[in-house]
Amino acid sequence: MTRVKNASFLIAILIAMAHLLPHPVAAEEVPAATRPLTVRVIDESGAPIPGAKIHSGVWTNAKFPPNSDYTTDAQGSTTFQLPAQVRILRLWASAKGRVPMFANFDAGQLGGDPVPKDFTFTLAEGTTIGGFIHDDIGAPILGAKVEVCLDSRENGRGGIGEPVVNKWLAEGDDCCYTDEHGFWALNNVPAGPDWRIGLRLQHPDHVGDQEWRGMQGPPFSLQQFRDQTATTVMQTGVRVTGTVTGADGKAVPKALVIWGDKPYHNSNVQEAFADDSGRFRLPPLLPGKTLLTVIAPGHSPLLKEIQLTAKTHTEDLQLQPGKTVTFRFVDAAGKPVPKVLVNITGWRGKETLFNWRHPNVPYSQIPDQANEQGIYTWTWAPDDAVDYLFGKKGSKWTQRPTFAPGEHEVIVTAPAAP
Repeated sequence: MTRVKNASFLIAILIAMAHLLPHPVAAEEVPAATRPLTVRVIDESGAPIPGAKIHSGVWTNAKFPPNSDYTTDAQGSTTFQLPAQVRILRLWASAKGRVPMFANFDAGQLGGDPVPKDFTFTLAEGTTIGGFIHDDIGAPILGAKVEVCLDSRENGRGGIGEPVVNKWLAEGDDCCYTDEHGFWALNNVPAGPDWRIGLRLQHPDHVGDQEWRGMQGPPFSLQQFRDQTATTVMQTGVRVTGTVTGADGKAVPKALVIWGDKPYHNSNVQEAFADDSGRFRLPPLLPGKTLLTVIAPGHSPLLKEIQLTAKTHTEDLQLQPGKTVTFRFVDAAGKPVPKVLVNITGWRGKETLFNWRHPNVPYSQIPDQANEQGIYTWTWAPDDAVDYLFGKKGSKWTQRPTFAPGEHEVIVTAPAAP
């Protein structure tokens, strides 16, 4: 799984607040009742495929692992347990040299209990595509990471209740790497003329993609990939280094340095931590303007635009003391509303300041929830306005205010939880 698929992370958070996505629940809230599901994987002739990988994603109110991985046995089957009540079940099936498939069982779209007692994936034999990765002087790049996805007009249903081709052909641990000739190949691509191939490239000494097809320029044709003649260029870029210090001039260890904007929307890394001496080193970046955001507990966040021109760039960043922002959440009767979620959605028109607890980004250590007394305090906030999103689990209430810090409490009236 990549850090984020092609959905808005902010929308996902809003839905989660509305109690529509999985969330932690106390063990006594929902019984841990389970029922079995058998998944079978076969080839085009109906023969079993042993060793096929099955990944499951489960949306439920029960206390249950949201993601699990399984492997089919010699009969091409695997049986595992699911919660008795499931809102959404998503299944992915893959095997070496076979076209990966995906199926989505959604109670909201299928009605009732969406999960079958058993389900079969048929994985067709894949076809091979490939290409070359060169640097900006035409030399082959060894060890470039190549992730591959595809689109098709035939994939519109999204696998609701039936299997469709999984568009994520090679990503994460299943990606491809270039050899000494800069060549890569992938053998799980579906046959047919209607597919559009997308690449995402990474290499420690070259500028990586921040989005799919970022360096492909004019899209290559499917035939170029099938002929294995497509050549993509990765630029050497600018290497940015520097130090982070506080107002007293002393190093700030472990400061979080973010480049660009909207890091949680991006499935690639946009963050680096300074070392114990406050020194940081970023991967190669494209020449031109870019944003640097620095987050460190006890110091006001810093947002700075820099201009990259030479092959190397040094940027020393000094942080100032933070300010205090306090929210007191009460209901209409003035009673405290505990555990209100407080998420940062924007600052100075950008989205680089965040406190989301999500695997897509490192934890910034900015508080994200009021306490049992309904009080939220952030003692190292910036001294200008920040955009927030307030919400309460178990309630569809959300509120999106903008507040500047101050040495006083802001009272926020929220509806009582149901």
